[in-house]
Amino acid sequence: MAKSLKSRTGRVVAGFVLAGAVIGLVVVLQSSAEQRSWASTEATVQERLKSGKSASVKVEYALPDGSKQVMTLSENGSKHEAGSRVTVRYDLENGRVVDAALADNDQVFWVLGVMLGVVALGALGANLIAWTPRRSD
Repeated sequence: MAKSLKSRTGRVVAGFVLAGAVIGLVVVLQSSAEQRSWASTEATVQERLKSGKSASVKVEYALPDGSKQVMTLSENGSKHEAGSRVTVRYDLENGRVVDAALADNDQVFWVLGVMLGVVALGALGANLIAWTPRRSD
């Protein structure tokens, strides 16, 4: 039998869900802000790779020192065909690319942010219900 939201277990679960949603939202926002601070450049899609339901693209782009970099990046946004131009964001450490992503991956952060925001609002409502005093008749 399901326990009431006002029970001790209900309050604990509602609290954990709220904490998890808020932490997840903070992580998504930090990741998005960090990725936006990376350098960006134009790249050319060499080929589009598909594995099951996921897709990735092999791109070639120039680094500030003039060298060419070829990477396979996850395609979470629009579909890109071979030969198309895309914007790539990359993070450099000691002259080496340590992380890169397609710039149109911002959609993923928006979707995750909205989903976690809805969960956080729902959990906040559940906490308000769980922690309000019971009515005395």
